[in-house]
Amino acid sequence: MKMINITNYDKISVQYEEAGQGRNALAFRLLEANRCYQEGLFFDAKKSLEKMFTLYKQYVDREPPLSVKLLFGNVLEKNGDLKQALDFFHEQFIKHDSFKAMIRMGYVSITIRDMSLIKQYEKDFLERCDSPTTSMNKKLHLLIILGYFYTYTGRDTSIVQEMIHYHKENSMMIREKLKGVEYVRWLYNLHILQFLNNRPWNERAQFIYEAEGLAEQYGETAMLMNIYNLMGIGLIEENVIKAKDYMIKSKNLAIALGNKQHEMNANTNLIMFYLYLGDTSYSIELGEKAKAIANAFKLNFNEITLVKLYYLIEDYSTALKLINEEKSKLRKNKLNLYRVDALIFQYKIILRQNNVKKAKRLWPFIEKIGRKYKGKMDLLLLQSQYCAVLKQYEKTISIATTCLKEENIGEENRLEFSIILLESFLRTDQDEAFTKYVQSFEEVVFNKGYFGYLGYVYFYKGLFYVKNKSYIQARVFFIRAKSYFTKVNNVLKQKEIGCNIEKIDNQSLKMTANKQLEMMNLLTNNEIMFNSIRLVHSAQHLEAVCKNITKVLHENMLFDSVYFHFRIDRSRNKTLHVNDKLQSEEIMNDNVDAVLKKVVEEKSVSQCGSGNSHYHGFPILSSENEVISVVLMENQHVLSGESIYYLDQFLQFISPKILNVIYNELVHVDGLTKLFNRNYFITRLNEEFQKTLDFQANLSFFMIDIDNFRYVNNQFGHTEGDRILEEVAATIQQSVRSSDIVGRYGGEELIVILPNTNSEIAKGVAHHILSEIRKIHVNESYHITASIGVSSVDKDNPATMQELIDKADFAERYAKEHGKNRVCCFWEVVSGGA
Repeated sequence: MKMINITNYDKISVQYEEAGQGRNALAFRLLEANRCYQEGLFFDAKKSLEKMFTLYKQYVDREPPLSVKLLFGNVLEKNGDLKQALDFFHEQFIKHDSFKAMIRMGYVSITIRDMSLIKQYEKDFLERCDSPTTSMNKKLHLLIILGYFYTYTGRDTSIVQEMIHYHKENSMMIREKLKGVEYVRWLYNLHILQFLNNRPWNERAQFIYEAEGLAEQYGETAMLMNIYNLMGIGLIEENVIKAKDYMIKSKNLAIALGNKQHEMNANTNLIMFYLYLGDTSYSIELGEKAKAIANAFKLNFNEITLVKLYYLIEDYSTALKLINEEKSKLRKNKLNLYRVDALIFQYKIILRQNNVKKAKRLWPFIEKIGRKYKGKMDLLLLQSQYCAVLKQYEKTISIATTCLKEENIGEENRLEFSIILLESFLRTDQDEAFTKYVQSFEEVVFNKGYFGYLGYVYFYKGLFYVKNKSYIQARVFFIRAKSYFTKVNNVLKQKEIGCNIEKIDNQSLKMTANKQLEMMNLLTNNEIMFNSIRLVHSAQHLEAVCKNITKVLHENMLFDSVYFHFRIDRSRNKTLHVNDKLQSEEIMNDNVDAVLKKVVEEKSVSQCGSGNSHYHGFPILSSENEVISVVLMENQHVLSGESIYYLDQFLQFISPKILNVIYNELVHVDGLTKLFNRNYFITRLNEEFQKTLDFQANLSFFMIDIDNFRYVNNQFGHTEGDRILEEVAATIQQSVRSSDIVGRYGGEELIVILPNTNSEIAKGVAHHILSEIRKIHVNESYHITASIGVSSVDKDNPATMQELIDKADFAERYAKEHGKNRVCCFWEVVSGGA
């Protein structure tokens, strides 16, 4: 039998059509449409199906079958023609009473947030959901749609918690009944529904971690692309940098799959991540990329994200121009909720510009649409900003402080409430409250990576010190703030800070002319130096010291990268690269190695050029005049003599701290895996366990054993075994929070301590770690797996720290004995659930 080349389906269909053989032409046209759909070429699939419908009219005396029509609806949906897809599915539902059309109609309604059809058929949805003839799979789809419907329309959302409870009670049964990918989609939607109902990341993460592991296991790349996207959004609550990495994974999968819709969406999401990190230029570049993809492939690009970007950097003229363009487009397409977003940002700009008269006139209308379309926190934020413009600061403070106490507040709202609260405290001379809240604001910015907001921390500290006539400190923080606002292109804040510095300098000139100004500059520089030294000395570990030194450099100058070289002992050296987003990794780089060698040999500051990069190396010397460390900055420009002098002095001041952390690295860190050794993590576990007794805190513990590690050593050699052990250790470290403690128990057995982590979230993290370990391989045919045992204080009630370890060890051995490559939790093993 002659094999047909699938790339010729289109040509073959045309040939049959020219020969007048319409039915054969139809068959190959359908094959071509299916091929394009499977490959993610939705625009081409749409064209093939439209040609197919023409052939049906010409050669077949009936309509296309429902399956073909539903495929066309799916193509419209995937291609971004959402309004057309909604109308099409609605038509098929009316004509054929098709359950599939009904479900897709519901999901598309949710996607474009047009609830009119779901509202029209709400009774039908509920009746089918309650019907005993409805299969469990269909029932779950109906529950998901109703959950979204009630959430978006502000109705009673108890149905969502009922779904969560049902899943926890019947997860094994649900997984058995649903097909693999259907179960993943169920987990995926449970996660989103919890997110929309403001449940914190630690409550919903278990669903998305499990979905990630299963999608990876089933090879569901398209689903994994969406899961990474959700993990990126969710991890904003933990750390923006880690969240951004997942968004990039999602984008890369979209590019690999040729999914232009998702590539556009990923670029749009990344705009905000880079803005949070303080990289406005790249945010704008990503926005242009997203628009270009939308224009090239006729996709719907929502410019509200760009509006938000320009609003945050206070470029109001550009934001308003985009809003006016978008409003007419959205009105035409009847996308009401997106139009509401545009109107609310327009109103926020009115508030930012302090237009009291217009703000008061429009408030009743804005409040009305906010109550109808926006979440409670968003509306309260808007109300607090409105009250601040009216100078009703006590009311603003009341709203903001109440909201900041909420557990389920999103990090972006937390930051916005903090900004409006700090300003209100300054206006009402509440110094003690200001000091308290500015500290918590700074902790969120630093701990979670929102460096784009660091300028606001320093700006408000500057205003605070001006108000209290502490001009040296004020000047220090204004200089730092101006550096950050320059990076994020906030021209208005730069001008405002410049005016404040000028006022301080003028005040100084009135006092004692130029000498006072010189003294002011000297004291400012000294204050910056001492603050920098204090910051570095606050760090406890080698990597934290590197990050804090990078923060100091980040606050005082522009640079591309910083490298840290440490001599741990005679046989161990370590070189870390830390970029300006405070991400660190151990590296090997010939250019860097050459400069480091020169600095070590000369024991003095060295400068080298390589292409467009300039390297500036600073040695840190021991009391015996030995180079114990080198700090190497990479920059596009040669540093000034003043900058070199400042950095050299600063680094010598902190050399005792460097010596101390190198000693700790030597004593507490395992040489091969770079993880904490047993003595250290046992001490830390004891401390964390004591907290569970003193404060009823949560605590979980993992024992992780690499499967068949002896085979790896015997078959591939001990060098390869060491490499695998190092890679597994690094993978685990990257898969957990910076506050979690990862250690080497012995041999190929590793541990993780998860403070403030309950059993459910711990189980999800364990599945995530296993999923990441499965990606490690010796060669194409041999992939690494692990057996993971989990114990948790809240489920296993250990009386002692050792009992917590023993229970995790028991669960890990159970995993080994029951097939390996799995996660077992002690509380499930003893109850027969594993």
